[in-house]
Amino acid sequence: MRDWLLGLIAFVFVSAAVGQEQKPLTLQQCIEIALKTHPLMRLSYRQLDAAVARSEQAKAQWQPELTFTGVQRRQGPTVSFTIPNPLTGGMTSIEIVKRDMRTLTAEFRQSLLSFGRKSASIQGAVYQVNAASAMVQSVQAQLVLRVTEAYADVLAAQAMEEVARQAVERVKVVLKIAQARYEAGVTPKFDVLRAEAELAAAEEQLLTAQNGIALAKAALNQLLGRPTNAPIDLEPLPEPVEVNPDLLKSEPFIKQALANRPEMRSLEWQIKSAEEFLKLAKADKNPLLLLTGSYVRQTKTGFAEDYQWGVNLVVQFPIFDSGRRESVVKEREATLEQVLAQKEQQERQIALEVEQAVRNFQVALQRLKTARAALASAEEAFRLAQVRYEGGVGTLVEVWDAQVALTRARANEVQALYDAHKAFARLVYATGLTETEVKNMLKSLVALTTTSNGGERQ
Repeated sequence: MRDWLLGLIAFVFVSAAVGQEQKPLTLQQCIEIALKTHPLMRLSYRQLDAAVARSEQAKAQWQPELTFTGVQRRQGPTVSFTIPNPLTGGMTSIEIVKRDMRTLTAEFRQSLLSFGRKSASIQGAVYQVNAASAMVQSVQAQLVLRVTEAYADVLAAQAMEEVARQAVERVKVVLKIAQARYEAGVTPKFDVLRAEAELAAAEEQLLTAQNGIALAKAALNQLLGRPTNAPIDLEPLPEPVEVNPDLLKSEPFIKQALANRPEMRSLEWQIKSAEEFLKLAKADKNPLLLLTGSYVRQTKTGFAEDYQWGVNLVVQFPIFDSGRRESVVKEREATLEQVLAQKEQQERQIALEVEQAVRNFQVALQRLKTARAALASAEEAFRLAQVRYEGGVGTLVEVWDAQVALTRARANEVQALYDAHKAFARLVYATGLTETEVKNMLKSLVALTTTSNGGERQ
């Protein structure tokens, strides 16, 4: 009885787990999984950790240092001499160099004045941490875009499979009509043979569409860190943002991208870091004031006590280094110029990406509108061609032409729909904003245009 109950409980838990696994994933869930599991995120986080560690090193080198050293030494030959002892009346041996020597040393070091070195090294390292943090955000944005596009590709492949399946069903209906008309002696055998050939071609296209689903799911699973052949079900995406394509202008999006893209923020921090390290290289020509001290416990000898201590005020001033410091300054100046050039190049690249994203989104919205109008016409044309053929008025050629046009129109509508989704995702990535912020920008453009048109009419 107990085993039966345990088996029932295990079955319930397994069934619940399977049901949970089969629950369709949303786009947001896929993005969260990718951000947690993708190796690019681990790589960027480890790079950030390394930058933080370098920042801690930069701070630590200007903090107090305490070092302990212990030495046990056996040496030879020993050296000693004898002197009269007035208390005993005999001779006393005094060792100058003993066989075994022990030394315990505690040393202290603290920088007092660095003349610009401390602030430059610490601030430069802190700016590098900020730059690495911005690059983490850049990797996140790239991964979000890749997952969104892969998600849309899976849905598009599934929709294409449905288009191919519907085409097969329509051809089967036409084949049935052709067979009935042939048996009735109304149409020749050729119509049946043509319908059978069209059915074979449609079934081949269905197989190709099914393979497309498998490939698209494999690509998405790879991004999510799952086995490429793992089953995955997805929630459908909402309709694309409705906006008049003619209202879209690239200038406001470029302005937002230059202010919000993490790549730009990273380069700005890198410029500040390069400026600080240039200051550090120049400050290395300045004096350095240190406070050092030591306390030593050692084996007592005839000429040394068993301890000694000292405190030192040290001034270091570089006089001649064969041009080493000057060459470091030139290197840091060149590094700064490189980062400035990278920033200019990045600005141009971002402006191009935004321009392309805006135009692609415009075209995608126009294509979707046109494709849906063409689909409505193609559906009606196929319906009429089928009715005409059944009534003996039309020919089978008209039916096949309408069938091909309808399949192409549905495929174009599917492609245009998911191209619009991917184009919007590209626009979100290119601007460096969130999806909500981009939608608000689009709404504000519509409202601004409506207000302007209203003012002109008044």
